Amino acid sequence: MAKRFVNPAFIIMVSVPIAMVLNVLIAMNKPSPVVHQSVDLIFDHVYYRPWGGEVSGFKDSTAKYHRSPCPALNVLANHGFLPRDGKEITPALFLVSKLPAEFSLADLGEHNVVEHDASLVHDDSWKGQDPSSVSATLATNLLSRGNKDRQLTRTTLARYRFEREADSAAYTPEFKETFTTERALTAYAEAVVMLLVMGEQSTSISVEHARAVLVEERLPDDYKKPSEPVTMTQSLWVALQLETLALLNLLVADLGFSTILT
Repeated sequence: MAKRFVNPAFIIMVSVPIAMVLNVLIAMNKPSPVVHQSVDLIFDHVYYRPWGGEVSGFKDSTAKYHRSPCPALNVLANHGFLPRDGKEITPALFLVSKLPAEFSLADLGEHNVVEHDASLVHDDSWKGQDPSSVSATLATNLLSRGNKDRQLTRTTLARYRFEREADSAAYTPEFKETFTTERALTAYAEAVVMLLVMGEQSTSISVEHARAVLVEERLPDDYKKPSEPVTMTQSLWVALQLETLALLNLLVADLGFSTILT
């Protein structure tokens, strides 16, 4: 794996994708401090996911629909909380200022900006796949790891992240040089959004909810928005927890033992 240097810029890199998703989801309806509330998924927010030649995740594509390498942002576009074509998006939609005046979701597919190697369900860039395309092999591998209660726990996600990074380090050219601290924390943002927004308060997410978000890129039918606001501090903290768990696996593996997380 790449040598990790602590750089203050990582806060911006990991904050942007998390802030994008959290700010739009919170804007759907202000979170209730007491009970979970369902999200209205009819009328303007009916699920529609573009397929085939009508959609692309390549920057500057002429496809009718643009999608990103971030499943959560694609979920929002597929439900109409973002422009359904994924184009002409403004930072005001996210309350994030580190973005150009107007952009497309496909712009986020530029390698090592938001798109990155060792993704949960997307192939590494050297394979030449559309950055927004979901790898059935990777998705099946992840979803098969649910426990007896069909939950993907925080430790399971951390172990899977460790394995994805190890695989990329072995087969992806220049991965060790390019997968910096900033890249790693951006990668962990995927799991953070799932746990905090779609899961059970940072501890686990059901296999069914994970499949809906990562593979089908939609809100689960029984989705209820969090009962309490999700803060950026909380998001960064969970991201660092996940990376710490993954690095423990790396340390133990380097010592010649099997992984310690169960």
